[in-house]
Amino acid sequence: MSKSITQDMAYRQSLMKYTEKYGVSRASRKYNKSRSYIYFWKQRWDGSVASLACQSRRPHSHPNQHTEAELKLIRDMRRRNPTLGMIELWHRLRQRGYTCCPESLFRVMRKMGMFPPEKPKKAYKPKPYEQMTYPGQRVQVDVKVVPRKCIADPELRLFQYTAIDEFTRLRFLAAYPEQSTYSSADFLRKLRARSSAATARIRNASTLAARSIPWMTLQSSLPSTTVVPTTYP
Repeated sequence: MSKSITQDMAYRQSLMKYTEKYGVSRASRKYNKSRSYIYFWKQRWDGSVASLACQSRRPHSHPNQHTEAELKLIRDMRRRNPTLGMIELWHRLRQRGYTCCPESLFRVMRKMGMFPPEKPKKAYKPKPYEQMTYPGQRVQVDVKVVPRKCIADPELRLFQYTAIDEFTRLRFLAAYPEQSTYSSADFLRKLRARSSAATARIRNASTLAARSIPWMTLQSSLPSTTVVPTTYP
């Protein structure tokens, strides 16, 4: 039992002292408690605050609890069959007079420590980002559904294919009426054709940048983002 005095225990102690001095009826009116409540705690009170603590209501026994014979049967069966599954183990125990359900068997086996301890999970270590060193080294491709509020025609449904070069952060977009292998293959063909021209322009831009040409001049030579709703023939 905890040695700390809770607020409820202090309240009951004040109630008991007032009851001893003025009686149960007057204490019932003052503290707004029923007479049966006061008699209940008065019967428990022995003058100490610890006697006014709430005791556990857990029953001391259960009519369906495991007997010593059943516990011994579980230990013996588990020792002889350490790799047996729960249902198969329960079925064999039932053949030998076991009467509890599989859930009760699992709880009592866990209480007796018959299961191996769980292995601690490894801490997640994120991989460091690999910085790209040249254009086209790695391109990310993603597909998303275009929200209907972004489309003028409410009946039209579009899927946006996006490709982003991780080195230059340039992106290429295309919209298709469906997400299929044909749409993916067509997008990759267009991306490959556009990336070849973009790589050549970027190399020329890098050469011009080495000669201190202003960035506004370079920007005009880079490919722009393209969104083209594609229709099938």
